[in-house]
Amino acid sequence: MAEKKNDDARPASAWSKVTMSDVAREANVSTATVSRFLDGMVPVLEPTRAKVMEAIKKTGYIRNEAATRLARGTSDTVGLLIRDPNNPYYGILHSELQLGAAEHKLHLLTVASPPGFNPMTENFGLRRLLEQRVGGILVATGTIAPDELSSFVRDVPTVVLGRPEEHPTLNTVSLDEVANAQLIVDAVLARGHQDIVVTFPETNHSGLLIEHLRGTWLTRHLREAGANVITVDTPSLSSADIESTHRQVIDLVRDEKVTAALFTSDMKLLGFLKAAQEAGIRVPEDVSATGFDGLLPGTELLGLATVRLPVEALARRGMEIIHEEMVSDARLPVRHESLVGSFLPGRTLAVRLPQ
Repeated sequence: MAEKKNDDARPASAWSKVTMSDVAREANVSTATVSRFLDGMVPVLEPTRAKVMEAIKKTGYIRNEAATRLARGTSDTVGLLIRDPNNPYYGILHSELQLGAAEHKLHLLTVASPPGFNPMTENFGLRRLLEQRVGGILVATGTIAPDELSSFVRDVPTVVLGRPEEHPTLNTVSLDEVANAQLIVDAVLARGHQDIVVTFPETNHSGLLIEHLRGTWLTRHLREAGANVITVDTPSLSSADIESTHRQVIDLVRDEKVTAALFTSDMKLLGFLKAAQEAGIRVPEDVSATGFDGLLPGTELLGLATVRLPVEALARRGMEIIHEEMVSDARLPVRHESLVGSFLPGRTLAVRLPQ
C-alpha cells in the first residue's frame, strides 16, 4: 500500500534554491543592484529598494553569506564570543559592541556561552565562529586559555575584552582591577573603617579570574594601608558556598570583629543584603558593605556603594582595535590597554562612628 504523501512535510533542504539572479529578474534590476542593496553599504534609490525588497519577499531569497565571504577572501563580519548576556555586565557590553560595529560598518555575529564556566563549551563556540570565516574575533569570556586563542590569531585578528592578559600575541582591552580595587579601598578607609572582611575566591578557579583578582587586590591594598583584614573564601558560585560566605560574614559582624564587608560583585553584595536583613543585621548601621560593577539597573536607587566599570569605553576601544586590524594590510603591534572605573558612593557605606 502506497504511503500517503504529506504535502506539509518540510523538504530535505529547507534553504531556498532561489538565486540572486532570480531576485534581479523579478525586480527588473541588475544583480549588482541586488548585491548593493544586500550589502547595505552603497545607497540604493528608494523606488529600487522597494522593488528589490518585494522581489526578495516573493521569491524567499536568502543569501549564502558564508559562500560570499569565501569568494571575496575577505569579511566584514566580527565574531563575538561572550558569556551569558543575562549578566548585566555582558548584556551592556553586547549592546555597546553592536553599536560600535554599526559605526564601523561591520556586522556582529555572536555566540553566547551558557551560564557556568565550561571551557569545552566556549571552545566549541569559538570554533563555530571561525568556521563562518569571520574577519575578526572579540573574546569576552574568561575560561579559554591564552595559548588556545593565540593559535589562530596569526590568521584572524583577535581582541580579548575585559580580562587582564599580557600574552605577547593577543590584543587586549581590560579593566584595571588594581586601580578599581584601590578606589573601593580609599573610600572605605576614608570613612574610618579598619576592621574589614573581604569575600572572594582565594584560589584562581577557571572562570573566576576577575573576582579572584579583585579580592586579591582589595586585600593587598588594605593591608598595605595598615588595615586589619579577614578574608572569606567563596570557592564557587554554588548556592551552598554563597550561603556559607554570608553566614561567616554575619558571624564576624555579630562578634564585632569587622565594621565593613567588601564583595567582588554587586550581585554578591545584593545577596548579602538579603541575608543580613533576614539575620537582623542592619546595613550600614551594623556593617558597611561595598560591591563591584555598578551596572545593575537602578544602582543609584538601590544605594549600593560600588565601582562603576567603564563598559562603554571597553566596547568602543575593542571595536576600534578590531576594525584597525581588519582593514590593515600589515601586521600591527600588539596592544595591551586597561581602563579605570569610577567610585559610586551609596547608602551601604557609612562613616564608622567612634566607639
